[in-house]
Amino acid sequence: MQKAFNNILFFSLCYFSIMALDLSFMIFSDLESFRLGTKPSLIILLIIYYASNDNESISRDFLYTILALAFFMLANIATYFYLEPLVLVAASAFFILGKVFYVFRFSNKNLFDIINFLPFLGFYLLYIFIILKLTLDNLGSSLIPILLFLFVTLLALQFAFLRKGAVSKLSYNLVIIGMFSFVIADTLSVLASFYKYWPWEKYFTMVLYALAQYLIIMGLVKEKKEAKDSGYP
Repeated sequence: MQKAFNNILFFSLCYFSIMALDLSFMIFSDLESFRLGTKPSLIILLIIYYASNDNESISRDFLYTILALAFFMLANIATYFYLEPLVLVAASAFFILGKVFYVFRFSNKNLFDIINFLPFLGFYLLYIFIILKLTLDNLGSSLIPILLFLFVTLLALQFAFLRKGAVSKLSYNLVIIGMFSFVIADTLSVLASFYKYWPWEKYFTMVLYALAQYLIIMGLVKEKKEAKDSGYP
């Protein structure tokens, strides 16, 4: 199995086939119960692929990545029971923890120049301002959890940006695109819940989340492989 999952094409075919199956179960509501199998399967595939391509299975980077994916899998399972308020709170906590461990994984030993952070500060403040402007009247007691949810997403995006120069260009670009997909998916989810619902939002969000996870893991695997092959720091 490890040899099969070392093959990018094989893994990608398996991953996007299950993603398409999961999407079809969403569209045909009579089959939605089958998503209890397909949603976790996507994360399980990512874990197997990452583990099959990482020879440093006792490293902190490996542990952070596996923990991030494990929390995302718990979140995916919990969101199926969205009618239970406590379970939905747990799902949000799992999503936040997953992104926190991505923050740990994206960090590296290089010292970050604070100047590199400043250009993004204005963007982050503007983003949060727009979201609050649109949703504040409907947030109620959800204000703090939503702010924390979005803050952790932006923090993970920031650390993904700060990987520049510490990893190869391909790894950097894959992770950045994946994180932008996360930001868009989170934005759609928050706006649909607290501003204005539109029928196709959940399908776009699901695809963006799945694509984000795929790109991030592909980028992290590239980082490992290219560091091993070329001695890239």
